[in-house]
Amino acid sequence: MFLLFLIFMLEMAFALLPKFVGEMTTMIAKVLLTVTNEELNLRAEIKDLKEEQSNLSITDDFARYAKLQRKIDKLMAVVKETGNERKQRVSYLRMAVTVGIYVLHPLSYLPPVWLFPLGNFVAFPTGISGGIGLGCWVIVSNSVIHRFRGLVGV
Repeated sequence: MFLLFLIFMLEMAFALLPKFVGEMTTMIAKVLLTVTNEELNLRAEIKDLKEEQSNLSITDDFARYAKLQRKIDKLMAVVKETGNERKQRVSYLRMAVTVGIYVLHPLSYLPPVWLFPLGNFVAFPTGISGGIGLGCWVIVSNSVIHRFRGLVGV
């Protein structure tokens, strides 16, 4: 009975997981891809420089104002670069989570009798009897595309 309940809960989880990839990735990213102390220090320094710059008169202390502006621009570029790297890692993480979900969950189900001699091959990597796995789907799709291109002459 416990095994039946466990299988039911796993099926429910795999049916609902694709809908929550964004939320799952955000939660994982908050834990793994946090803002570093260096970046926090850079942001604090930018804030201090902007505050100091706001106390200056642009007409009276133009040279000092421009020097502060160059420092702020330089630090902002570093902060933006680290932010972009973090966003890129989050997008890679989202892609990995999505692929992981679809690799473990069959794309479609057919009666196992229909797939009798090749059932395990078709179900790879899920291993679920009667399921059509992502690996098989990619192989069949590439084969069909290749044959269609050969017929059309492209």
